[in-house]
Amino acid sequence: MRSNLAAAFCLLATPALAHVTITPTAAPPGTRVNAQFRIGHGCGATAPVSTALQVEIPLLLTGVEPVAPPGWEVTVVRAGNRVSAVTWKGDEVKEGQVMQFPLSFTVPKSGSGTLAFPAVQFCGAQKSEWTQLPGGGAKLEKPAPLLTLAAANAPSAAAALTVSAGWFRALPANVPAGGYFTLRNGGKDKAVLTGAESPGCGMLMLHRSSSGNGLASMGHVPSLDVPAGGSVSFSPNGYHLMCMEPKAQIKPGNTVPVTLLFQGGAKVTADFAVRNAAGR
Repeated sequence: MRSNLAAAFCLLATPALAHVTITPTAAPPGTRVNAQFRIGHGCGATAPVSTALQVEIPLLLTGVEPVAPPGWEVTVVRAGNRVSAVTWKGDEVKEGQVMQFPLSFTVPKSGSGTLAFPAVQFCGAQKSEWTQLPGGGAKLEKPAPLLTLAAANAPSAAAALTVSAGWFRALPANVPAGGYFTLRNGGKDKAVLTGAESPGCGMLMLHRSSSGNGLASMGHVPSLDVPAGGSVSFSPNGYHLMCMEPKAQIKPGNTVPVTLLFQGGAKVTADFAVRNAAGR
């Protein structure tokens, strides 16, 4: 047990956990979106405190309205009549804390695809750029936050998706908790899992553990395809959920709801049992 806990602490301390995310990750065309950009870390071991976040705004967005959280100030950069970038600057966000930066906007009425929000996180004199875009199948070390435009098909898609055997592994000292389950897609079309949320977590993200050359690593997964008629297992050594800043509900013996978010707006909620570090 001691070796397993030590491995978990080493993985959680790696820079792979650090990233900037957007919620929601999908929206129907023509809708008004109340988004949240989230950070829960510094820029690395030598700069563990965040002091500002700058986000580029995609060309096709309109009605962009940022909100300054308490203790922060917000500035905008304009290109003609549109907002091209937003910067939040203010109080420190220390390693392990979660900070949300609200931004409202309207997405285009037609079209589909993905909108990218390249972000730069500042930690005093240092910075970390989250600007990489998907393509070529390569693993992204610094992915930009993405919003997918997709027609609203939530009712039919959600009906075909089922979640079973969901549970969290609660670790001591408020360390992020791993979430595991099996997701089945009984529909005729593939489903694209884009995120998750739970009242038991300050931030809940998709991750994947991998190993190579004797080294273990863990990284953020922007989305995951679940084939028609197929399933995906979330387990400690593969795909899993990472519950950052676990709340009081993440305590062995409790049950907490988890909502899985899918491209197109579908949502599926299931209860997850909370177990101890040994998985009991």
